[in-house]
Amino acid sequence: MAVWSVQLGRSRWFAAPLLLFAVCLAYANALWGVFQFDDYNVIVNNPRIHSWAAWWADTGHGIRPLLKFTYTLDWTLGLGAPGFHLTNIFIHLCNVYLVWALSRRFVAHHAQLQTQAALPWLAALLFAVHPIHTEAVTYICGRSSALMTLLYLAGLLAYVAGRAQGNRWFLHAVAPLCMLLALAVKETAVTFPLALLLWELYNGGSLKTALRQQWSSWLLLLLAAIFFLLHGAYQSQMETSAGLNSLQGNLATQVLAFSYLLRQWLLPLWLNIDPDLRVVHDFSGLLPQVMVLAAIFILMLLPLRRRPWISFALAWAMLQLLPLYLLLPRLDVANERQMYLLGWPLALALLAELSLWLRHRMFITAAALLLLVLTSLTVMRNQDYRSEVALWQATVKLSPDKARAHNNLGYAYMLAGRAGAARAEFVTALQLDPEYYQARFNLLRLEQEAR
Repeated sequence: MAVWSVQLGRSRWFAAPLLLFAVCLAYANALWGVFQFDDYNVIVNNPRIHSWAAWWADTGHGIRPLLKFTYTLDWTLGLGAPGFHLTNIFIHLCNVYLVWALSRRFVAHHAQLQTQAALPWLAALLFAVHPIHTEAVTYICGRSSALMTLLYLAGLLAYVAGRAQGNRWFLHAVAPLCMLLALAVKETAVTFPLALLLWELYNGGSLKTALRQQWSSWLLLLLAAIFFLLHGAYQSQMETSAGLNSLQGNLATQVLAFSYLLRQWLLPLWLNIDPDLRVVHDFSGLLPQVMVLAAIFILMLLPLRRRPWISFALAWAMLQLLPLYLLLPRLDVANERQMYLLGWPLALALLAELSLWLRHRMFITAAALLLLVLTSLTVMRNQDYRSEVALWQATVKLSPDKARAHNNLGYAYMLAGRAGAARAEFVTALQLDPEYYQARFNLLRLEQEAR
């Protein structure tokens, strides 16, 4: 087994088909999933993506044009939900290969890891089958996170290749172009220049060298910030977001979200598309979460030289989860698809530590068992997406005190013709939140249809 893993780790011809097989195994049953929740507003009932003329007319007014481009492409192909799922799975497969390529380059910079030839493809496999990624892959609207990640990691890889080859075209054309395309999918790609900076600092570079090689991406960030501030649709969203909470409240809420999402990655047994996390306005009752964040920050600093992969993974996680949402908070405090871009450094760091603590044969065995368990959990989670009823039944079990979860389950029952079950869920939603107008409206609609 040890010889086989070393050969596989050094051979692209063996590793690439293995990664393809892993993605197909984990997500084959996702093809039978249906449109869910936001899919109706964003895709099914959205005429702006139903034709190329409508998509083009919307480009000057709406947001995320490249994301909508892919929706229009899938819609006009006429394959229905399976076609959208195929695209999502293909995007995920491309991301898995990017994770493999970036992991190979990261390992090449650190002598302690270079003896672990299997490490890059194992990290890519862990990324491929981790069940927390189902929200970005199996949930059709999760594509925004997966597609943005594809362009984000492609830009990072272009930058890394440009640095290694001294290729200014990669550094100042391809990498910024990937960032621009990522911004056209999801605005959170604004962190891209900071990600380049992290790569430099944790792979032998310096701040001075980094800024000299990255000026084009930082210039694009400045231009993007000006564009977002002047664009009416983005400006409206930013104004709404800025008025949600105080800066202290934003920080407290993100500490809560950060702890929750890391727990979900480490122990993905309670995956939830609509977690019951509240917006908070101070740090009252958040002592455990604050201690977790403080411990992570200290851990990020301590192994900077001896264990740079740990520092890199934690710094990457903080970059993607804290600064942006601190300034522009969300009403939905945390979604598991936020972990999609975070997944690869965490996977690499976890497996790097296992490879150093365990003997080679034991490491490969432990990694194989971990991957088997995660693949099984992913296949099981995909089953929840087979129908709206199944998804919201699973959600209500984990968020029994959230009115929206009960309302959405009631709506799914109503569409399925189960009026009695729907009524019970709407009533429960109103008991939890008497001001929840959507549940009241759905209940009135149900009563009118019964007359």
